[in-house]
Amino acid sequence: MTLLVPDLMAEVSPGLSAAGFSLGEDFSCVQKKIGAVEWYDSNSGLNKILLESSGWIGVRTAVGSAIGMGTVVESFSYRNDWVSLDFGGGNKLYRIVVGRGYQGKFKVVMPGSELLLLEDFYELDFNDVDDEFLIVENGTYIEGISFITDYRAPLEYESNQKIELISVHDWSFQ
Repeated sequence: MTLLVPDLMAEVSPGLSAAGFSLGEDFSCVQKKIGAVEWYDSNSGLNKILLESSGWIGVRTAVGSAIGMGTVVESFSYRNDWVSLDFGGGNKLYRIVVGRGYQGKFKVVMPGSELLLLEDFYELDFNDVDDEFLIVENGTYIEGISFITDYRAPLEYESNQKIELISVHDWSFQ
């Protein structure tokens, strides 16, 4: 039985928190909060499961096998990735991703907003390694936040992009 519904209106705080969760939280504490979930491997027809989900599910994803790392990321996903919580080898929450259905904001944007709204506050820089946008203020990258859009391409290729996902992260907890 699921105990906790994420706070879908919570402010998005770079490198700190979103959806009522804080980066650095311990896996077992978060698991107790949200209750029992069914676990799936990421390669087990997950799209259909996510589409039909009305609560939390658990997802195990093998990463780095091709380069000999062979680690497993455990994630909790709420309602088809409205909120995803990622835990690494240290069992600490290192990434919170919010998507469609999430109504909390960072400045004036949330999933579904036009990316260019951020240009009133920041310079936008496309990271072509991870196909995401980073934000820059006074020549310095704002750590702990990135934006994934519907085009996943630099603005010079498509200027009208909508934010699909916002990632709040602290890689030191990975």
